[in-house]
Amino acid sequence: MNPRPSSLIRSRLLLTCAVLFTAPLSACAPAEDADGAHEPGARSEEALTGPGWTVLQASGPAPIRSIIRRSDGMLLGPRSSGHEIEVWASTNNGASWFRHGSVANNAAVDFGDVTMLRIPGTTTVFCAFREYSNGQFRITVTRSNNDGNDWVYDSTVVGPVSRFVGAPFLFVRANGDLQVYYDSEELAAAKGYPGHQWVAMQGRIGTSGAWTAYGVVTVSREKAAGALSREGMPTVVQLGGDRLMVVAEGVEPFPTGGARANVIHSTQSWDGGRTWDDTMRRTVYQSRIHAGTGRRYNAYAPYAIRVGNGPVGVAFCTDEDKTTAPDLSSTPPDQRQCHVGYVSTTTNFETWSGTSAIWTGSTQNYTPGLFERSLNDVIVTIDAFFGNQRVMRRP
Repeated sequence: MNPRPSSLIRSRLLLTCAVLFTAPLSACAPAEDADGAHEPGARSEEALTGPGWTVLQASGPAPIRSIIRRSDGMLLGPRSSGHEIEVWASTNNGASWFRHGSVANNAAVDFGDVTMLRIPGTTTVFCAFREYSNGQFRITVTRSNNDGNDWVYDSTVVGPVSRFVGAPFLFVRANGDLQVYYDSEELAAAKGYPGHQWVAMQGRIGTSGAWTAYGVVTVSREKAAGALSREGMPTVVQLGGDRLMVVAEGVEPFPTGGARANVIHSTQSWDGGRTWDDTMRRTVYQSRIHAGTGRRYNAYAPYAIRVGNGPVGVAFCTDEDKTTAPDLSSTPPDQRQCHVGYVSTTTNFETWSGTSAIWTGSTQNYTPGLFERSLNDVIVTIDAFFGNQRVMRRP
C-alpha cells in the first residue's frame, strides 16, 4: 500500500495544542514589487540569519499556523479543537492571546486545516477550512465583514467527495482575485492517478462569486514516469507582480532504503497561478540519510512567507536530529519525533540555504506557521503536542 504522508494523516487528528515562536525577519501577502522584477532585493537576504531564537511566550493559548492583522492592528488567528473552529486574538503583538469567539461549531463535523486571510484595506476576513463528516471531505469558506467579530457562510470550494481534499491556503493575486490552494486526491484521481495527491487551485474574479475563474489548476505534482506523487500543505508567496511561488510537502517519488520520506518542494508561476512552470520546480529541503537503514529522514509541514520583501523563508518539521531510524512518512504527526527547522532563498528565488534550528525544546511538534509583525520581525507558531503549551521565540 502506498505510504500516506502527514498531509493526509493530519486530517484525522484533533489539533488541540500549539507552540508559538517569533523572530525579527512578512505578513502573508508581501508588498508587490513595483516593476515586477524577477529577483529579490539583496538588502533583505541578511535578515534571516542570526544567533538563534528566544522565547517570547512560554505557555498559553494561541492560534495554530495562521495569523492575520486586523484593520485596527489586533492580531487574529484560528485553531481547530475538533468540532469547533476557535478564534484567538492578541492586542500586544502576539505576546499573549485571548479567546475571541468561533467561526464554526458542529458536533457532527470534524474541522481542521484552518487558515485566515484579510483583504488588504478592508475589514473583510475570509476563513477556509477542511470539513469531514459522513465519510466525505469538503473545503468550506466563511467570511467576516467586521474584522473577524462575526462570521457567515461564504461558499464551498470543493466537495463533498470521498477522496481527501484539505489544507486550504487563501491568497490574493496582484489583480485582486481571491484564490484557494489545497491538497487534492480528487484532482489526481480525475486525471488518472488514483492514490496520488496533488496541489490544486481554484479562484474567483475579485473576492466574490463562483470558484470557477481558473478552472481547477494543477499546481504541484511529481511528473517522473512511475513516480508516486503525494503533495500538499501548500503556502503561496508573491515574488513580484504575477510571479508566484508555492511551497508544499511531498514524499520521495521513489523509495530510499525501501521507504519514501517526506521532502519539501517549490514551484513557480509567471502568470498569477494560471499555469505552473515545471522547469522552476526545486527541492527546498530534503533531510540526510540514516546510515543504519539507508532511509532518508523526513522534512514536512512547511510554511513559507516572503520576508522583508526580500527572500522566501520556510519553517518546517524534521526528524533528522534523531540517532535512531527515521519515522515513516505514514506515521501520525503526534507519534513522530521532530524539531523545527528553517531555510531561506539565498541570492535569488531558485537556490536555498542550509537548515538552521528554530525549536529543539520538545520532540513532538507540528504545523509551524510564520507571520511578519512588521518589516523583518517574524512570529513562528508551532503545534507542540504537549500539555496545551505554546512558545514564541525571536532572535
